[in-house]
Amino acid sequence: MEEGFLFKDVYNKQLVENIARHISICWEDFDSLSFIASIVPNLEPLSLTERSNLITQELFTYLPKSYPEAIKIILNSFNEEIKKNELSGFEGFYYMPFAGYVSRFGLKKKDYKQSINALLEITKRFTSENAIRPFIRKYPKETFQHLHKWTTDKNVHVRRLVSEGTRPKLPWASPLKEFQKNPAPVIELLEKLKEDKELYVRRSVANNLNDIAKDHPDLVVEILTRWNKIDNKDTKWIISHASRTLLKQGHPRALELLGYPQNIKIDVVNFCVQKLRCKLGDENEFSFEIQSLAPKEQNLMIDFVLHYTKANGKTAPKVFKLSKKSIPANGQLLFKKKISFKPISTRKYYAGLHEIEIQINGKRYGKISFEVE
Repeated sequence: MEEGFLFKDVYNKQLVENIARHISICWEDFDSLSFIASIVPNLEPLSLTERSNLITQELFTYLPKSYPEAIKIILNSFNEEIKKNELSGFEGFYYMPFAGYVSRFGLKKKDYKQSINALLEITKRFTSENAIRPFIRKYPKETFQHLHKWTTDKNVHVRRLVSEGTRPKLPWASPLKEFQKNPAPVIELLEKLKEDKELYVRRSVANNLNDIAKDHPDLVVEILTRWNKIDNKDTKWIISHASRTLLKQGHPRALELLGYPQNIKIDVVNFCVQKLRCKLGDENEFSFEIQSLAPKEQNLMIDFVLHYTKANGKTAPKVFKLSKKSIPANGQLLFKKKISFKPISTRKYYAGLHEIEIQINGKRYGKISFEVE
């Protein structure tokens, strides 16, 4: 990838010209020059999503106003389906403005059949995980009929759409609040995908369950406990990956399910931080020892909880994974970990009192405070 490349630059002059060329081949009345001129000079200040939305809007401007006619032209302009089992690179983003076109202009009842078919075709080349959500909200019964049918589709991307498109908390998309309250319709779909042969699909199933676990932890543990009785290593991978939030929360039954019991016999000693005061931009280091008090080996999931000071002066905890270890009978484990307060795009640090706790198999041990100046 070229140095200095920005994600939003996926949508550039060349991509817009490619869209215009492909559409012109299918519809000779398409005003390619005006279409390009209405987009390219306006791209620079826009984000990736804004650039995609601009292309979507100009497609509406320059394509026939009849949706059935316009969507037929769009579908005829597409390249062949992708052959890979997973999305990679940026070439698929070519289809994102078309997905936006369907979700914005194809929501009328009379256009539903064509729109669902269009989303299916887009998914075979990119993904319709975001674009299908307005149809789920407006036509839940009809759309879920299609989703159930797609769970057995031969195309891996279509099967993944079933799970990814129904995630209650899909990143970059508005939440499906109805499924945050009642995830039962989604779970019915996931049941049909729990033994899918493709990791690409199973990862989506796990991510969907991880979303659901944030609102219904006990329900997800019940599902995973039942799935754990299935003699399928691929399903067991889903169980592990779907438990991420549950494990960070220290959910006892989820930990037990994955082999990390609650009745461990350990002690945490020599827990200390290298600096009681550090500055924003610095690193700090903490260390501790785990001593086994049991006459047999024990499986440990070891995390740490960092209580960050926020802008309002209060602290908020965040759990970080540290290690999965087996501690021998009456044995010891030593850990050292550096934590950085250097500025990053995903987290803003504030001066003030911070705290660290050790979390082992969901239980917390000790608490040390230090100042960040």
